[in-house]
Amino acid sequence: MQFIDWLVVAFACLIVITVGLAFSRRSSKHGAEGYFAGGRDVPWWAIGLSNTATYSSGTGAFVMLVLVFGLAGNWLWWANWIVWMPLVAMVWARLWRRMQIVTTAELISLRYGGAPAQFARKLYAAVCCFGFAVLIISYITGFFAKTIAPLCPLSTWQVLLIFGGITVIYTMFGGLLGVVYADIVQFIIMIGGCTVFLVIAVNQHGGWTEIIHRVQTSRPSGLIQVPPTASIDSLTLLALFLQGWFFAGSPTAGEGMTAQRFMSARNERHAVGGQLFNAFLALSFRTLPLIGLGIVAMSLFWTSDPGAHLGAAPAGFTLLKDPAFAWGELIKKCKLPPGFTGLLVAAEVAAYMGTLSSLINWGSSFVVNDLMPARFSKASGKAWVSRVATLCLFVFAAVVTLFFVDDMVSWFLFINSAMVVFLLPLAWFRFFWWRFNVWGELSATILGLPLSIIVWFVLGFEHRPLWEGLGLLFGLSIVVLVTVTLLTPAESHETLCAFYKRCRPPGLWGPIRDSVQLPDTGEPSASRMVIDSLIGIVACLGLVLATNAIFVGAWMRFTLSGVLFLGLSAWLLNRIWTHSKTS
Repeated sequence: MQFIDWLVVAFACLIVITVGLAFSRRSSKHGAEGYFAGGRDVPWWAIGLSNTATYSSGTGAFVMLVLVFGLAGNWLWWANWIVWMPLVAMVWARLWRRMQIVTTAELISLRYGGAPAQFARKLYAAVCCFGFAVLIISYITGFFAKTIAPLCPLSTWQVLLIFGGITVIYTMFGGLLGVVYADIVQFIIMIGGCTVFLVIAVNQHGGWTEIIHRVQTSRPSGLIQVPPTASIDSLTLLALFLQGWFFAGSPTAGEGMTAQRFMSARNERHAVGGQLFNAFLALSFRTLPLIGLGIVAMSLFWTSDPGAHLGAAPAGFTLLKDPAFAWGELIKKCKLPPGFTGLLVAAEVAAYMGTLSSLINWGSSFVVNDLMPARFSKASGKAWVSRVATLCLFVFAAVVTLFFVDDMVSWFLFINSAMVVFLLPLAWFRFFWWRFNVWGELSATILGLPLSIIVWFVLGFEHRPLWEGLGLLFGLSIVVLVTVTLLTPAESHETLCAFYKRCRPPGLWGPIRDSVQLPDTGEPSASRMVIDSLIGIVACLGLVLATNAIFVGAWMRFTLSGVLFLGLSAWLLNRIWTHSKTS
C-alpha cells in the first residue's frame, strides 16, 4: 500500500468514529437502557442495515468460502439462514421487544423464579460475555489480519491496536446508537468498495464469460449452484437445514446481537420489519459482489478439483499458501488507480469494525446489566461503568486472539455452527413449553460451550463431515435438557403466570393461559405465525436460488425464483404489517 492508500483508510475510519461519537450524549442518558438499548428508539431500516453489517465481519470470508467449496459453498450458511431469519421475524422479534428488557440474560430472571434463576442469569451472562463474545471477536480478528496480510504488513497485535482501538473508542462513548449508525456507514463503504472492485476485476481478467470458462475448465464442480457436491454432502445440508429451525437460540443469530436490536426497536412493528429487511440484505444483497469476487478467485487460484469431504484439507488453489489470503491476493493481481487499494482495505476494515463494535457492546451489556449490582447498571450517571466494561472485554478478547486463533476454515465452521448447537433448543423450550425449568436452562449453559470445544477440537470432529459433529451435539442437548427438566420440579405457578402476562408466548402454555385469561389483543395466532414463517422460508429460498443463478446465467431459474421471492414477500408484508403492534 502507498501513502495515499493509508490516507483513504484513515479518512474512512475518521468518518466512522465521528458518526459513532455523535451519539455519546444520548448514550449517557437512562443508564443501561440508554446505553445498551438505544432508548428503544431504533427504526426498522437501521435495525436491518446494522444487523447485516454485524454479520459481515469480513468480505474476505465469502471469497474464501467460494474458493474452497465452490459456488455451492454459500449453502453452508444459507441452509440454516433461510429458515431462522424469517422464523425470527415472525415470532421472536415480537417477543424480545415485548418484554422490555436490556439483555437476553435478563429473560432468565423473568422466566424462572428464586435464587437458582438469579444464578442462571449471571452464569448465562458470563458465558455469553466471556465465552461467545470473546471467541467470535477472536475469530473475526484473526481472519481480518489474514485477509489484509497480502496488502498490509501488519501483525495481529497491530491490527488489534490500530483498528480495534478505533472501534473501542467510538463504541465506548457512542453506546448502541453509536454502533448502529456507524454500522450503516461501514456497510455503505463495504458494499460500494466491493462492487466497484468486482467490476474492475472482471474487466481486467478477460470479462465474465472468460472467467466462467476458466472455472469450467479447471473446476467444473465449482459452478454447481446447489449441493450436494463433492465437498458438501446431503447429510450436511440436511443437518444445517434442521439446525436453522432452532437458530433463534443462537448467540450468533436470533438471540445475540440480533435480539439486542429488537429490544432497542421503536415498537414491535419496527422489530419485525427490521428483521425482514435484514433477511433480504444479508441473504442476497451484501453477497452479490462477494460471490462474484470468489468466482474470479477460483478462475485465478484453483488448479484442481479437491473432491474431498467437508472438513478435509482442499487439494486445489496451489497458488495460495492459505485460502484466507485470496481476497488480498486478488487485489494484488489487479491494476488499480491510486488510492483504490486503500478504499478496498477500508471496506474490509469497515466490515471488521462493524462486527467488532456490535460484539463488544453486546458482550459488555451482560457485564453491566446482569453481572454487576443493580445500582451500577440503573443509575443514569454511571455510563462510565459501561465504558470500562467495554474496554476490558476487548482486552480479554485480544489476548485470546493472539494465542489461540489459527485455522480459519475450521474456525468459520465452528463459530457459525458447532459452537452454538447445544444451546439451540433453549429458544423453543423457554418460550413454547411451560414445563421447562431453570435446571434445564442451567444444564444447557454449563455444558454447551465446553462440549462444543471438546467435540470439535479435542475429539477431532473438525476434520470429519460437518453433520456428524452437529448431530452429536444437538442429540445430546435434546436428551439432556428434556431429561433434566422432567426429573426436577416445575417453576411456580405465580412465576409462570407473571412471565406469560409480560411475554404472551405461543405454544404449549395451556394450563397457564387458562389461568391468566388475558383479553384478546388482536395479535396473530400461533397457527398464523406458523403459516407466515413457512411463507417467509419459501420466499428466502427463492431469493438465494435467484442469487446464485445470476452468476452462471441460469436465467430460467433466476426468473422463476425471483418471481417466487417477490410474490411471496409482497403477500407476507401485507399480512404482517397490519398485525404488528405499534406500541
